[in-house]
Amino acid sequence: MSKEDALKKMGEQAAQKITSGQLVGLGSGSAVAAFVNALGKRITDENLDVRGIPTSMQVEIIAQNNGIVLESPSLIPEIDVVVDGADEIDKNHIMIKGGGGAHYREKIMIEAANHSIIVADSSKYVDVITWPVPLEVSEFSRFFVEEKIKSNGGNPVLRTLNKGYPFFTQNGNLVIDAHFNQITEPLKLEQLLLNIPGIIANGIFSMKIDTFLRANEDGSVEVG
Repeated sequence: MSKEDALKKMGEQAAQKITSGQLVGLGSGSAVAAFVNALGKRITDENLDVRGIPTSMQVEIIAQNNGIVLESPSLIPEIDVVVDGADEIDKNHIMIKGGGGAHYREKIMIEAANHSIIVADSSKYVDVITWPVPLEVSEFSRFFVEEKIKSNGGNPVLRTLNKGYPFFTQNGNLVIDAHFNQITEPLKLEQLLLNIPGIIANGIFSMKIDTFLRANEDGSVEVG
């Protein structure tokens, strides 16, 4: 079974956890896209009353194409369930997110929701985090933050697009990818990053997640 087929199956399983009348937070990434496609099919086939709040324009467009009614961010405190992906998930279920630059919005959405579901393929599950930590920063704070990262043993790399232009989030900020090699103490690093002025959001997600779905290469989906 291909990775796409496995993600599709996991998306369908996640969509089955949504009930009529719910307000759903929609994360970002390919696994979430598979979920949104499956949810759209359920809404059409079963006439479900489900509304969504997207974290990115990517998933907003996919949701609109699936006929999902989108609500204002003012309703974020009322979210029933959020479905999101991850870039890496360690053995303690601490995640790195922000590969798409939406981690600021995703962190708010997860903290606001009554129930959280993470969808990810098996390659995202690791013993120790090695993925760089995405940091959303303002242009004003860029150089200060870079020096702080260096002084704490990290290698800050400004995220750019293919032609060298800086990547800007939908909030109008830059992203610095902070490389720390193996992150054996993510909670300690998260606290360090929280204490650096100028970092609007960091990509370490240590909050409690209610359900993890893992799509394996053989097509099976595990629940964690």
